[in-house]
Amino acid sequence: MEELEFLVIMGTLTLLAGVCSVVFSKLRLPPIIGYLFAGILIANVVSIPASSGDIISVLSDIGLVMLMFSIGMELDISKLKANGRFAMVVAIVQLPLMVLCGYVAGTLMGLNPVQAITLGAVISGSSTAVVTAVLKMYDRITKEEAETMILVTVMEDVGQVIILSMVAPMFAGGSMDPASLVIMIAMIVVFMLGSIFLGIRFVPRLLDWVGRQTSSEVLMVLAVGLCFGMALLSVRIGMSMAIGSFLMGVIVSQCCFSKSIEEKVMPMRELFMAIFFISIGMEVVMSEFIGSLGMALLIFLTFAVSKFATVFLGYFIGNRSVKDGFIASVSLMAMGEFAFIIAKEAFDAGVVDSAFYTAVIGAALISMVVLPLTSRHMFGVIDWYDEKHPRLLTRFLNWAVAAREDLYTRMEASAEVSRRVRTSANRAYSSIFLIVVIEVVFILLSETFTHELSSYLGTSTYQSHLVVMAVNFFLLVTPTTVLVRNIKFIDKIMLGINSLDKPEGYSERAEMYRSLLYYSTALLVATIDLLILLLLPGPFGTTGSFVIVPVVVVMLLIGVYLAKRKKSVEVRGDEGSNGQL
Repeated sequence: MEELEFLVIMGTLTLLAGVCSVVFSKLRLPPIIGYLFAGILIANVVSIPASSGDIISVLSDIGLVMLMFSIGMELDISKLKANGRFAMVVAIVQLPLMVLCGYVAGTLMGLNPVQAITLGAVISGSSTAVVTAVLKMYDRITKEEAETMILVTVMEDVGQVIILSMVAPMFAGGSMDPASLVIMIAMIVVFMLGSIFLGIRFVPRLLDWVGRQTSSEVLMVLAVGLCFGMALLSVRIGMSMAIGSFLMGVIVSQCCFSKSIEEKVMPMRELFMAIFFISIGMEVVMSEFIGSLGMALLIFLTFAVSKFATVFLGYFIGNRSVKDGFIASVSLMAMGEFAFIIAKEAFDAGVVDSAFYTAVIGAALISMVVLPLTSRHMFGVIDWYDEKHPRLLTRFLNWAVAAREDLYTRMEASAEVSRRVRTSANRAYSSIFLIVVIEVVFILLSETFTHELSSYLGTSTYQSHLVVMAVNFFLLVTPTTVLVRNIKFIDKIMLGINSLDKPEGYSERAEMYRSLLYYSTALLVATIDLLILLLLPGPFGTTGSFVIVPVVVVMLLIGVYLAKRKKSVEVRGDEGSNGQL
């Protein structure tokens, strides 16, 4: 009976997935949509044995492990020498901004902080498989451009693995005390660093030796065994099996026989990956899907707008042309496989409900259906722009490109300017990371801090919450100040305002902006920190955060006073030096 039930399940899943994939391929849509649609049909139309849930769950886990293993193997470190630095720049620019956009949108949609961060993590990446399939459809995209975009999606996958490892403690945060949370985070860091450094040192050598001594089939079996072993170890320390299998994929990719292993693993990956996406589709109940369609559209719009803007910004900062940035921004607008993985992890942990999970699937489906349509028309938009040259947009783009090229020219001409700009950029990014870490800690532990402080001081919960907010605010002041000052330094370099000396072509508008660069630090720091507090509503809602406004005003006044003193000292110093001349 068990054998018959297994055959019924496998036959139903694979045949239905194959038929749906063929149908959608005729519509020039990727196979993933067919797999998801097959799962929706199985859950709502087709009848399968009632006891099949455990079997499908096991097969789905195998699919997840094989999918992540393959994604890790695609990260060819040797290719990073050519376009890897640029791809990392794009990923580093857009991933935090995507998470931030998702968090802000989730907060406005009424989600709690952990759910909002989950939404940001869900929308942060693009689908490597879908993007690759769509790029093959267009001759006007060169092979080098396509490879660069695919490498960007791979770097996004790496970033999302890191994001998943960071949000995993949040999914269990409701039942964890601060000490346990710190221990778990430390274990995650040690596990990931130890796996990469020790694994790359020993595992590729072992696989190379086995590959020279035995057949390719034996080598593939050993590699897959190592993959599942790493997935097991990952689960044992409280992480997702997806992270462990991905790390082993990265490690295995460094051996000499990695291409052979990848070719042998590919058929197994395709089969079980199909079952993984079928199982995701089976979570969709049509009544809930229709009910959550509005949320799915909101998630899709949030993803599409933020993805276009952040990818374009990443390409712009990476010194690529506006045309390349536009093509990449449109071509990467398909939600990635990690959207399903992160959403499923959150759903299984009880962080999000079935309506949210269904909405994420709906949003991903919408993005995969819309991508071929938008990609098909993006060259028409480019041709229209080349022909019409809309005045306002052209003037803005020309100004932005000229400012960027001037900055890069100065960096190439002066090693000192290049060093200072890169240092400022690194400091700014490190400040953003520190701000995120501070807020993650407060999101996870604010209730604990509030209750313990209330018990210790004998104050009300409301008063204790205000104290926690004030502590949060002042902890944010230092990294936010570093962030603002370093961004303003780069801005000064771009505008040629590198000192009090007035460069050639200086104007009254530049003088006003120069004054703003001096006086706005305190205002920007206070505004950014206040906005962060407003976006992190506590137990009393967002309005409770406005109590911190008087503190912000006092800080602003002190900042303006200190800025005036600093400027007056600098002016007196310049006058003294001019007098000496």
